[in-house]
Amino acid sequence: MTDASPGTAVSRSSPQPRSVRPLPEAVVFDCDGTIADTESISDRAWTATLAEFGYTPTPADFKKVIGHPFPQNWAYFSSRADLGDRDDFRAGLRARFLDLFDRELACYPDAVATIRELGRAGVPMAVASSSSRAHVQRVLERAEVVNQITAIVGADDVERHKPHPDPYLDAAAALGVAPTRCSAVEDTPVGVTAAVEAGMFTVAVVRAHGNAVDLSAAHRVVVDVSVDALLATSPDPDAHPDSEDEASRSRSGR
Repeated sequence: MTDASPGTAVSRSSPQPRSVRPLPEAVVFDCDGTIADTESISDRAWTATLAEFGYTPTPADFKKVIGHPFPQNWAYFSSRADLGDRDDFRAGLRARFLDLFDRELACYPDAVATIRELGRAGVPMAVASSSSRAHVQRVLERAEVVNQITAIVGADDVERHKPHPDPYLDAAAALGVAPTRCSAVEDTPVGVTAAVEAGMFTVAVVRAHGNAVDLSAAHRVVVDVSVDALLATSPDPDAHPDSEDEASRSRSGR
């Protein structure tokens, strides 16, 4: 399997011995849907809030807005229903989201374990997100990996959001590493486009809200995040691709 260009198959990497295992030079993670399952609670918060205005969002709606910041998602849904005052709508949406976040947020064990392993090895890491810096901080605190992350680039830190490469370029600059020497981890097509355009070796992880086909622009598509998966040259040349069947939205104003 060749991983040097986008469009590769879904794969799993076999663990390598600690003494000889190579490491990426730097890694930039997406937040929502990559480190924690915020997408499912975001969908529920949006659904409940939109219901107050007589609109029932569909899976197709959520596919349109996944990975985009609140202003774009507000524009999308407000063109389909009269949602009243934007600030009032956002306040209600945010209250619902934070309630679900506090009670139900689940972090992805594979991403958390990878961040901790990279941290122990001294690999510099950043997060580039379409959500606010404060939201990313909350997620990292919940995952108990905040001390492993050197820099955060949130929606409030850039003028151009994903799919523009700016969040990833700024994250690389904050780490002091050239973008072409960084690996990126994403879970949405919008994020994959941003990371690839930034020149990073881009790994897409298939979560419940995604599929391998939509993420095929990444250099590598995986079902689990791991240190090995983040290497542009796989340390396991005998790893075989799994079938797509086995592979199986920063929208909340957060």
